[in-house]
Amino acid sequence: MEGGNEREQVLADYGALLRAFLPQVSGFYSYSQDGSSLWSEESNPPVPLTTDYQTALTALLTEPGGASRVELGPTVAYLVSLLNEKRQPLGALVLLVPAGAATMTAADCAALVLPASRTLERELSLRVRLLEGYRKLSVQAAEERLLHEVEHAVQGPPDCQAMLGRILGLCRHYLQLQTAALLIPGKSIALLHGESLSRVRLQSLLDNARDAAADAEGSDLSTVPVKGAAGTSIGVLVLQGWKGPEFSARRRARVARYVVTHIESVLARAYDGLTGLSSWPVFELLMTATMVRSVGHPPTLMYLDIDRLHVANDSLGRDVGDQVLASLGLILREELAGHATTRIASDRFAALLMDTDQETARQLGERVAARFRQLVFGQGDRLYRPSVSIGIACVSDVEMPAAAADGSVDGGALATAQVACSAAKDRGRDRVEIYQSADLSIVQRFDDIHLVGHISNAIERGRLALLGQPIVAVKPDGGTNDRPYFEVLVRLLGDDGRQMLPAEFLSAAERYQLMEALDRWVVASTLELIGRDAPRLQAAGARFAINLSGQSLGSEPFLGFVQQQLERSGVPPGMVCFEITETVAVANLQRAQTFMQTLRRTGCHFSLDDFGTGLSSFAYLKLFPVDTLKIDGSFIRDLSTNVVSQSMVAAIAEVARVMRLDTVAEFVENEATLSLLGKLGITWAQGYFLGEPALLSQGIASLLASSPAAKAARSADQRRG
Repeated sequence: MEGGNEREQVLADYGALLRAFLPQVSGFYSYSQDGSSLWSEESNPPVPLTTDYQTALTALLTEPGGASRVELGPTVAYLVSLLNEKRQPLGALVLLVPAGAATMTAADCAALVLPASRTLERELSLRVRLLEGYRKLSVQAAEERLLHEVEHAVQGPPDCQAMLGRILGLCRHYLQLQTAALLIPGKSIALLHGESLSRVRLQSLLDNARDAAADAEGSDLSTVPVKGAAGTSIGVLVLQGWKGPEFSARRRARVARYVVTHIESVLARAYDGLTGLSSWPVFELLMTATMVRSVGHPPTLMYLDIDRLHVANDSLGRDVGDQVLASLGLILREELAGHATTRIASDRFAALLMDTDQETARQLGERVAARFRQLVFGQGDRLYRPSVSIGIACVSDVEMPAAAADGSVDGGALATAQVACSAAKDRGRDRVEIYQSADLSIVQRFDDIHLVGHISNAIERGRLALLGQPIVAVKPDGGTNDRPYFEVLVRLLGDDGRQMLPAEFLSAAERYQLMEALDRWVVASTLELIGRDAPRLQAAGARFAINLSGQSLGSEPFLGFVQQQLERSGVPPGMVCFEITETVAVANLQRAQTFMQTLRRTGCHFSLDDFGTGLSSFAYLKLFPVDTLKIDGSFIRDLSTNVVSQSMVAAIAEVARVMRLDTVAEFVENEATLSLLGKLGITWAQGYFLGEPALLSQGIASLLASSPAAKAARSADQRRG
């Protein structure tokens, strides 16, 4: 029925139809199933409706079928039930008849107007179906709009509180709720949109939240538990005041569960699941914004690194290691409440302390460290007592870079805190260190951090240079001890093409675990260069010594990589000698033995570098299959003037002679030293006095040009000329 005039005409037609069956009627009332009035024609004068009338009407609207007769003074009301096709209450029709003409029973009146009431029932049934369809469409549209808006809301910047507040606001708007609330005590989240719910009431709902939504027909309250990473309940979503019966209990539960799923997703991105601290991306954005907009007192950064967590993981298991991490997270949340805290990765944490000077920051760090060291994990004789090293840096202590176009800021301030933390580890662990620009060891670490990116970039782009320094026979005899011999060295190339000496970058490469990548580049590049002229170099008896770091020797995949590169390059293994320092070999004893024995079987040679510096150098010779002992330069520099050095070198030479090993003396700087080495029986010598490092490619070219075959070829060309 559309349009007011058409509706009035239809109602007038109903009135005329009813009067045709019951001419004495003085007025009509028509009600829907919920008791609301559909239309009426009042009698004149109006009839007051009594309590008996209301009772009879309620009975008709709740019980299927029937009719009632109620006396209203000079008027009698006949109440007739209207039913749908399933014989369920649909509404009621009331006919008002003057008492003098009301001689029928209620049943007779109902039978008399049955044709008209049946017509009205069909109209009401159609109206109900239309209204129900419209309600369902409206509810579905509201649900779909809500879900779409929530999906869009969670794609924004990871500002957890703002995002969750936005979700609650969307719930109230599209579901037309009185209240939408979210309580997550462990993360200090207590958000409320709409009418107030007391904290006690919220806590009660949290305590009683179950796995399924607490929602039943007739209730206007839905409570759904919010779960954490471990699947346990950490909070509750409360949706109260649903609009009438439009949302069924089933639909309410589905919508609420969907919203909670997105809330859990927001929390998972915003917080570390194990410790409950802010996730690193969220913390990083906050740190960037703070650095860019900071006014007044500059913020202070705290960097924390758990000491020797691998001990707990290896001896007690990963579960205990996780308990250690979670315990530090709890301490940070309690001791640094009000400050942003995060777990960066693994066993490293950070905090951004606002309006906190360095001394206060130190005191906070000391409290964190003191509480942490009081914990004990494990049982019996398998115990782990944790400790944490902490570094602190004020943003004003470092030159902060300008913000980029996108507002991002380099992590310089955090890097300084990390450097201070590393200094705390160097100085005994379980302590707090503050970054000081006058502290030379800390400054060195800070310089190393800035070199890390440059080293990684150089390795990836090949901005490195291979150099070779000649190793010459102390007493050339024209035999095998007079072969061409080079130690392969590496230099980083600066942006201006300048070669950086190892002292400028190896400290950073070692400290930040880049040595294996560097060694891989050196091995692959050296073998590729040698492989281009391998037959001629082999004929000349050339040998090339390549240094290996402890990180490479301790890496299980590195052996396979070397074998692969030897095979790919076609270089005869006998042309290659790997130099490993005595301390590195001892520190990686089992892995070093496996590495050396495996490659020795293929023909590779090994040299034990820096020999003589260890307390048990001679004892270790039985453990390693080496060909050469490279005597540490500290014994060579003052060899001509220091009797102790002479004795040490003589002892090494004698042991080498007995074991049929070659010896190499490095750092030879003058003729007197070289002459004395010959008398002591040293085989090879190396140093600036004998030849400075030069590009390896040039050294190979010179070697090949001076070979007998090359000389013969030049003589033949001259004769032909």
